[in-house]
Amino acid sequence: MSERPDAPPWGAVITAALRRSRLSARQASRQAGISEGRWRQITSGYQIVSPGVYAPVRGPAGTLARMAAVAGVSAADLRAAGRADAALVLEDRASRGADAELLDRIRAMDSEQARTLLLQIAEQLGITMSGAAGAADERQYGT
Repeated sequence: MSERPDAPPWGAVITAALRRSRLSARQASRQAGISEGRWRQITSGYQIVSPGVYAPVRGPAGTLARMAAVAGVSAADLRAAGRADAALVLEDRASRGADAELLDRIRAMDSEQARTLLLQIAEQLGITMSGAAGAADERQYGT
């Protein structure tokens, strides 16, 4: 019989974060959209093929990023644990989430709020408003 392998660094990081979050592997796996068994395989770094025989398991970057998000592991922690691929996916998902939230907030604005926001953005970028919209804004806001 071979010896049970040690958990990979990323598995240990996720397991430690999960303990701190007080979520069970079952709860976390549901939130990540994978089975509890798969969660345990990825965090342990192996699956049991037959008694005493262990096959290595390295979860896909997207799956590991979902697991990290649920457990509260940062992209920097994933990088430090040797999974820069999963860190990139986690960062991409986080930025898309922030972008979506910002767009939702902008869409909820009335026309006056949106106009004011656009003027503030233009001012920050050093853009002078011209044309019909600029003239209307100059009359309304005295800019």
